[in-house]
Amino acid sequence: MIRLRDPFGQALDVLRQALAEGRHTAGRPIVIADEARALRLSTTPVREALCWLGGEGLVERGAAGGFVAPRLDAAALAQRYDFRGLCLLEMSRRTRALPPPGLITAGTAARRLEDLWRWRMRSLGDVGLYEAFAAVQGRLARFTAAESRVFADVEAEAEALLRSDPEEAAVLVHPYHDRRAAAASLLVLEAEADEPAGTGGEP
Repeated sequence: MIRLRDPFGQALDVLRQALAEGRHTAGRPIVIADEARALRLSTTPVREALCWLGGEGLVERGAAGGFVAPRLDAAALAQRYDFRGLCLLEMSRRTRALPPPGLITAGTAARRLEDLWRWRMRSLGDVGLYEAFAAVQGRLARFTAAESRVFADVEAEAEALLRSDPEEAAVLVHPYHDRRAAAASLLVLEAEADEPAGTGGEP
């Protein structure tokens, strides 16, 4: 008999994916009852999942209570790109480890690059650094689609990083993040264009 995923884990995965894909309008309430109904769950695991995502910075507390999708802020976005770049530079300084051949093969080049970073960061065994990286990576996931529209060479750029040895990749991390930080305002505008036009509601 196959055991179904626990309600909390199910709500956490679905809500995290929805936030990464921009399916909640920035600054608008995330209505717990609506999310629970869509997932065919009670409100308890949905509320717990939103609390967890709040700890990760993926949702914010609303002024009147409840939870809202995070507001899009160009200055904060630029700082997050800079911080992820610093995390990756620290990783490169401390390890040259690469995954076994064939381990990371699925998805687009951009997705494989993220998987490679995650694998190398985890291989350090530094829980604090990995958690910091994972947190900023989660916040930047919201802008993946926007990046692909703003920069026409996202796939070629990722392929170049994937083909590079760790020392070369460490050099390429600077321009990779610098140009995204410089384009933060445009990326925010692109991300806002992806948002639903819903009117929100009570949490």
